[in-house]
Amino acid sequence: MKKTLTAAIAAATFGLPGAALADPVYIIATITVNDWESFNADYAPAAVGGIFAAGGELLVATPEATVVEGSYDHNWTVVVRFPSEEAATGFYESADYQAVLPVRLAATNTDTSVLVMAPQFVPPAE
Repeated sequence: MKKTLTAAIAAATFGLPGAALADPVYIIATITVNDWESFNADYAPAAVGGIFAAGGELLVATPEATVVEGSYDHNWTVVVRFPSEEAATGFYESADYQAVLPVRLAATNTDTSVLVMAPQFVPPAE
């Protein structure tokens, strides 16, 4: 309820259309790529195509990240915005992505790589 109210207030304040009330969801990946040739040739084109097909927007995809706090030992960072949780889940669970997923798993260190899905805004609990 609080999340919906916050989105409604933001929409009213900034003049956003009703469709803007849908909550975007992000997939954030911190990956250690071990086999760049396979990752770039066999995985990335299929994954990016699937992201766009699901309505996703590739916001970050880079081997360069500046560590501000803590430690970061990965060599690939990706942030993708999807228009909804359904779109993000649809991308990840699609037959096309599931078919190419083993390529990513083989080309990366699965012990340290992380892939998370998170909503755009969730107000802090009281």
